Amino acid sequence: MERILLIQPNMKVATSGQRIVYPPLGIMYIASVLEQKGYKVRILDCHAEGLDRDVDMIDGYVDVGIPMDDVRKRIQEFRPDCVGISCNFSVMVASMNETAKLVKELFPKTAVIVGGNHASSMPEEVMENPCVDYVMVGESELTFPMLLNKIDQGIGFESVPGLVWRKDSGLIKNPPGGYIKDLDSLPMPAWHLFPYEKYSRTYKPHTVTWGKPEAMPSILTSRGCAGTCIFCSVHKTMGRKFRARNLDKVFEEIRFLVDKYHISKLMIVDDNFTHDRKRTKQFCDEFKKYNFGIEIYFQVLALWCMDEELIDKLYDIGCTHMGFALESGVQEVLTNIVKKPLKLDRAMELLRYAKQKGIHLTGTFVIGFPGETKKDIQRSLYMANYSGLFDSREIYIATPLPGSEMFDICKKNNLFVDNFSYSRVEVVKPNITTKDFTPEDIEVILEADRTHHLIKANPKHILRYIKGVWKRKPPLFFKVLWETLKMFVKYDFLKIKEIYP
Repeated sequence: MERILLIQPNMKVATSGQRIVYPPLGIMYIASVLEQKGYKVRILDCHAEGLDRDVDMIDGYVDVGIPMDDVRKRIQEFRPDCVGISCNFSVMVASMNETAKLVKELFPKTAVIVGGNHASSMPEEVMENPCVDYVMVGESELTFPMLLNKIDQGIGFESVPGLVWRKDSGLIKNPPGGYIKDLDSLPMPAWHLFPYEKYSRTYKPHTVTWGKPEAMPSILTSRGCAGTCIFCSVHKTMGRKFRARNLDKVFEEIRFLVDKYHISKLMIVDDNFTHDRKRTKQFCDEFKKYNFGIEIYFQVLALWCMDEELIDKLYDIGCTHMGFALESGVQEVLTNIVKKPLKLDRAMELLRYAKQKGIHLTGTFVIGFPGETKKDIQRSLYMANYSGLFDSREIYIATPLPGSEMFDICKKNNLFVDNFSYSRVEVVKPNITTKDFTPEDIEVILEADRTHHLIKANPKHILRYIKGVWKRKPPLFFKVLWETLKMFVKYDFLKIKEIYP
């Protein structure tokens, strides 16, 4: 076995029309490890390759990727001995299955291996596809080459940690092997196999939190998060124990990206970059000394791990835009339902401190958790809109990701909507019914909040925003308008206040 093709497959996403694309660091790390061991490796990142395609929104969904005919051509051209497919997100499942089937049609003897967060959360279900030969659960940089060796030998599959495979007796799920303790032992991701030129030329994300629209590569400086938030499933691949890279290695990678690709922005995509406060402060001090001349952004900044000194240090290295995921404006919801270790009183102190420094703050809130009431949702939205702390805010719908505690709660209590499927596992799609609300209730509240927010920000475009509701949600049009009107009357005319810290 010599030729290995690693694929990030297509997906459909519910979106406002903008496609958010990150380099596939997981398979880029695996590619580097395999190249060190002498394999000929190629990466097909369908997301990045499809950035220059014009796509239409159909039924609220946008295709992220390339035509399957192009996928076929790439596979035929490379003639791989093994294909690894990343299935990080549940919305990739349909495309992952289609890609696996395509591989077997072209090269029946080629091994198909699937990994990633969804595959790690639902390995038995992924293996129901007869075109999938193996599932790798958890981190795969070390176990992937072990599996290739066993495939060559034809024996010894029992010794590969985290492997799910078939035997005459049925499906076998090997015990996990733990997580990689020494992240510094891994080589740098295989950036030379990623289509960076196309990515940088065609990717221009428009987000308030990320400043000027231009591409930014991403890096991992650590893995793992000790949090137990019920909506999160990242522990299925990265674990809950925080493991950090040596900062010298991190800065070596940043220097490479600056020198090789002349980047002007960088996104740190750690699960919890601020977990080790001392390390984070050290990162800021050292980053400043290197004088890279780039802007740093973060996918996640955990407010519950921060203090005023850390905010100062982040600000000093140019972090003038910060986004914080509060999830709820109700402490009881955070503690008893979301299980997020965030104290809102302390969070408000830190937010006010950051606001006084002139930092642009984005607050992220999530509505529609099992056990949450409509009154709880009203309090959260009021905090998002009227606390005066947030320059921008993002409101999402609580989503039962496979592998999360929320998924298990919904399954146990039969809360899923009748038409639930993995294609619906999106933070803008309601997927559950509880005793407190229906999916329609959540859709109406979310759309009304959006309309209310837009009209307040720019009242002269009120007709445009009302037409937007009709375009997006025609069946709910009058309900959304009524809910929007109630918000204006209650909060803007009567000045009724909701309670928040």
